[in-house]
Amino acid sequence: MKKQSFSYHLTVPASAIDVLGHVNNVVYLDWVQIAASKHWNAATAAYFKDEDPDEERLGIHKMAWVVMDHHIKYKAEAFEGDEIVVTTFVKNFTAATSVRHTEIRRKGEDKILVSAITNWCLLKMPEGRPMRVPKEVLELF
Repeated sequence: MKKQSFSYHLTVPASAIDVLGHVNNVVYLDWVQIAASKHWNAATAAYFKDEDPDEERLGIHKMAWVVMDHHIKYKAEAFEGDEIVVTTFVKNFTAATSVRHTEIRRKGEDKILVSAITNWCLLKMPEGRPMRVPKEVLELF
């Protein structure tokens, strides 16, 4: 299985800053989830070509990933105005689950600010029951 990574960039807004003057831990977690959604949409655009491209998550009416747990390590701080790169990839799949790794860095730096491993379960929609990850989807990651 190929492990294609996906990255997105952002500038830390004032709304992300907590009372200690740096990015709040919950904001990092939000960025981890945004990265997963953006990666999913980018990787599955051709697979869901008949879906509304303006959907927040492509294919949401057929299948949806839900978080089983997050393991997150906060290693360094980020501040308002910092340019951030969030990079993610799916390390492996089982029948109905995936393990996604995410790293958050300042643009142009190797130092990891936050790393996360998230375990996801794929649900068949609208039933909301676990489903096997389709082979065609596996091949996209």
